[in-house]
Amino acid sequence: MSLLLPEGTRLLHIGPAKTGTTALQSGFHHNREALKPHGVHYAGRGSQARAAAGAVATGKRIAGHTQGVEAWPRLLKEVHDSDAKRVVISSETFARADDVGAARAIEGLGADRTHVVITMRPLVDMLSSSWQQHVQLGSRQAYGAWLEANLNAADREPAAQPAFLRKSRIDVLARRWGALVGTDNVTVVSLAAAPRDFVLRTFERLTGLPEGTLVPDPRSDNVSLGFGTTEVIRHFNGRFSDQPGASADVQAAVVEFGAVRHLRQRPDLLRADSRIEVPRWAAERAGAIAAEMNRDLLDAGVRVVGDLQALTEPSRTPVPFVEEPDAVDTEVAAELLLGMMLAAGDGMPSFSRIKHAAPVHAIDDMRTTELVGHAVRRVASRVRSRLAGH
Repeated sequence: MSLLLPEGTRLLHIGPAKTGTTALQSGFHHNREALKPHGVHYAGRGSQARAAAGAVATGKRIAGHTQGVEAWPRLLKEVHDSDAKRVVISSETFARADDVGAARAIEGLGADRTHVVITMRPLVDMLSSSWQQHVQLGSRQAYGAWLEANLNAADREPAAQPAFLRKSRIDVLARRWGALVGTDNVTVVSLAAAPRDFVLRTFERLTGLPEGTLVPDPRSDNVSLGFGTTEVIRHFNGRFSDQPGASADVQAAVVEFGAVRHLRQRPDLLRADSRIEVPRWAAERAGAIAAEMNRDLLDAGVRVVGDLQALTEPSRTPVPFVEEPDAVDTEVAAELLLGMMLAAGDGMPSFSRIKHAAPVHAIDDMRTTELVGHAVRRVASRVRSRLAGH
């Protein structure tokens, strides 16, 4: 089956998150020059058009980003000015759009020229990584409570469901965007039971690129945080939210663009941290939701690439129960603290004076709550000062 989209198409990849998006976006961004001879333009300056997607999908600026609603018209101008045969726009933030936000996006891109692509992994495989991402963005909700809140809300109306389900219900996404561009202009790509490079090869076929063109930057591997690391950040969020002047912008600067970005330079530490497993009850519930999504997708009549049935099965064996860790590896703790400190200043911060000398403590096997208490107040104050000066 030929997947090649007609010339003049704007391929809008809306995610959702945790479905191979980082590798795909890196493949396009890292090989921009290689795309040009084949008439493909990747819109945006970075690896994904997140600020623009947030602006049109939600109507506001994403926390931690300097660009606001003006990012969307700027991206549209780039798309309209391009003379490439096919233009690719990608951001999982588009999946956050409700009916109004999706309509704004399609109005700008042109319903007659836009083809929407949705990528998907087994829903059960997305649970742990989505929770840790939720924590990175400021959540204080424990893993077990997050699982229950999301998986027990699947029977509600889509608008009343938690954010994870609203962004991951590919049947709802397909119908929402299909109503705007036509269901024949929506493609769902199942990555379940597929080779690691399946998403890259599929997008090459969609855009007419030679096989092997999309090669991600090896430094862009989006390794998920482990359980201990995520718990540190979750407790930090709780302590930070109690500080005067706490804001989503400061939290994003300290955590997502500070500690986590710095820690990702040590993927060996991330991989060595305790894995966030999925309890059996959650896997069974996620499988049932995925089966329901599959039935609705088939009824919607959109194009499907890959094994749809495999989306109902986990790639790893679930565990009977999950026990939350109460400690974090000392090297991980050190990197998190260093990342927060670097985020609090322009490079290495300097201190004109030290008012009180604190005693030296051993950090080995320090409990998560104890570790967090040492960092919150000073880092939050420093970052607020830096942001105010921009």
